Amino acid sequence: MVSVEQIRAWAMALPEASEKQHFRLKVPLWQVRGKTFLGMGGDETTAVFCIPEEAAAEVVAADPELGTPVRRSDATRSFLGLEVQLRGIAPERAEALVVEAWRAQAPKRLVSELLG
Repeated sequence: MVSVEQIRAWAMALPEASEKQHFRLKVPLWQVRGKTFLGMGGDETTAVFCIPEEAAAEVVAADPELGTPVRRSDATRSFLGLEVQLRGIAPERAEALVVEAWRAQAPKRLVSELLG
């Protein structure tokens, strides 16, 4: 199982990443310049990766057991990301999703600096 500590290490290794606590769930979430790119589920056995909806659909199409697309529960029903069970994901895949989520939420200039 991928641990919260592993998720934290991968997230905090990315440029300008910061860790905060979810205002309601009181679980860790990570942001880049104020935009959330990753958050732990309420019981910390899942994580929500804030990747584009199309990318989440591709992940689910390739491996339906890996994750579930998540939408806000309010009236907007806007897309939040891909919720993944941490016990069922390889560490390499989880780390790749952390980076993908960071890239999706980080300012484009910051992403281009990282990639050279």
